[in-house]
Amino acid sequence: MMNRSPFGGPRPARPRLYYRKEKLRGACWEYEIDGGWIAVHHPSGERRVLRHAFTFYRPREAHIRTCAGIEIVQRTAAEQWFFPDRWFSLLRFTTADDRTVGYYVNFSQPLAELRQNYYRDLDLELDLWLDVDGSMTELDRDEFEEAISSRRLPEEWAHSVDTAMASVADAIRHTLRDTGPDIEKSRDPIFGIPEFILRA
Repeated sequence: MMNRSPFGGPRPARPRLYYRKEKLRGACWEYEIDGGWIAVHHPSGERRVLRHAFTFYRPREAHIRTCAGIEIVQRTAAEQWFFPDRWFSLLRFTTADDRTVGYYVNFSQPLAELRQNYYRDLDLELDLWLDVDGSMTELDRDEFEEAISSRRLPEEWAHSVDTAMASVADAIRHTLRDTGPDIEKSRDPIFGIPEFILRA
């Protein structure tokens, strides 16, 4: 059955979008985006964000760390948000009933359009894991520093990543001051994107 617009005619098909993740050492992988562009309203201004959702082929044991303690769950899916104006993307890992396991901030070049409806970013090694209770764990700092010393990662890019890391960490602390030790209390009611990443 054809999808129709409110005016009676056929609704135009949504364009297919594709994404390419590149690594500093040359590896890359590509996939089709299951989602699309969204406009998220925020006091700092409207943010244009590319959203992607996916399920894992095989569930994996994970831990949810909240102010009530640690719970063992099965991580089954994730959703991801890409930003054309920030040096990071964000992953939200979830259970089968859509509970948040935690957030993974992947520091990278801002999302860029290589050609129409085909986007890419370049992973810049440094990452940040955020538990639901707001606990932050920096990841892969050694790989980041090695990439700088070997000159695979230019100093100006490294500075942008460090600035982005500081901005995200500061946004998390400000959000937790507003909500208490539960980062889930401040997700956007329409799109589900967390407040802290919109502040960063």
